[in-house]
Amino acid sequence: MADEDRRKFLKVATCAIGGGVGLVVAGPALTLLADPAGRVTVTTPTAPLDLGLAEQFQAGAPPRRVDIVAPIVRDAWVAARNVVLGAAWLRRTAPDTVVALSAVCPHLGCAVGWDAGAGNFLCPCHDSRFSVAGEKLTGPSERGMDELPLQIVDGRLQLTWVRYKAGLTVREPA
Repeated sequence: MADEDRRKFLKVATCAIGGGVGLVVAGPALTLLADPAGRVTVTTPTAPLDLGLAEQFQAGAPPRRVDIVAPIVRDAWVAARNVVLGAAWLRRTAPDTVVALSAVCPHLGCAVGWDAGAGNFLCPCHDSRFSVAGEKLTGPSERGMDELPLQIVDGRLQLTWVRYKAGLTVREPA
C-alpha cells in the first residue's frame, strides 16, 4: 500500500513541478505577446506639419497635389523618418485662404487625381467626380472630398493630417 501512495505522490509532485515550470515560462511569453495590444503601437504626429510658404499657391490656379510627410513615425519596435502619410490637394481661394482636400477618396480610399480637361477631381477606381471645392458631382462616393485642417502661420502652411473612414456618409476620423 505504501508503494501505491508513493507513486500517487510522485505523480502529483511531477505534475505540480511541471505545471509550475510551465507557468514560469508561459507568463512572460504571454505578457510579451499581449503587451502591445493594450497600447498605441504606431504614433504619427498630431501637431501641424509644415508644408512650406503659402505664397507658392496663387489664387485662381488649379489645385496642386502635395505629399504629406511626417518627420518621424514610431511603432512598437522602430522609428522611421520622413514617412509619407498621404497627399492633399491645395488651392488658394482668397488672398489669405488656402484650402486642403485629402487626396484619399471617401468611397473606398483610392487616390483622387485632378482632371485638368474637365476641371474637377476624379477617382479612377469607381469614377467618382468631385468639384474643385471637393463636393460630390457623380459616382458612388457617399460624400464629398474630406477637407483637412490648414492654417497660415507667419506665411507658412501648417496642415494637420487626419485620415477619415471611407464608405460613410458622415466625415469620421479613422
